Amino acid sequence: MSDESETRTELRERLRELRRQLPAEQRSVAEHAAARRLEQFLGSQPPGLLGTYMPTDGELDINHAADNLRDMGWRVFLPVLQADLHMEFAEWVAAEPLLPNRFGILEPAAPNELLSASSLNVVVVPCVALDESGNRLGFGAGYYDRAFSGQVAGTGRGPRLVGCAFDLQFVQGLVAEPWDVPMQYLLTESKLSLVTPQRPI
Repeated sequence: MSDESETRTELRERLRELRRQLPAEQRSVAEHAAARRLEQFLGSQPPGLLGTYMPTDGELDINHAADNLRDMGWRVFLPVLQADLHMEFAEWVAAEPLLPNRFGILEPAAPNELLSASSLNVVVVPCVALDESGNRLGFGAGYYDRAFSGQVAGTGRGPRLVGCAFDLQFVQGLVAEPWDVPMQYLLTESKLSLVTPQRPI
């Protein structure tokens, strides 16, 4: 829960520290549980293009599901940061190498093509904080917000956005900024749920 007097910066710092301090066994159990929930969710629908992320700074790692999702027919993509502060997605082929970008986050080393976020069917989005309305707090650089700007949740345009975090990162009444893009689904170790009602992006 967030203290009303806590700023976004303070909340971001507090929750990042909390997730970094998670004991290894607790982290592993949570990550495998979240990965299973994602598999069940995506396994119930026709396969398509899935955007995921390489965890950093203690983020919840749901990539234990990647091989099983590929077996189901899903193509898995990772973010690739561009020099103009925009983000595109490249396919993550299991046998091909990944290299760290300027933030130390792994990306496909030599992608054959780059896709916009709007080309994907589902994107799992890492969050520093989430609330039940789908409001998200990220690192603050705005890459995901820029990638998804202009989409309208629930209209079928653009990917379904799945905000991903540990249960401990949930807060009540997270105040959204005008540029913040809301999530349509919430994924943690204990649930994968649809956000209702949706607010327009």
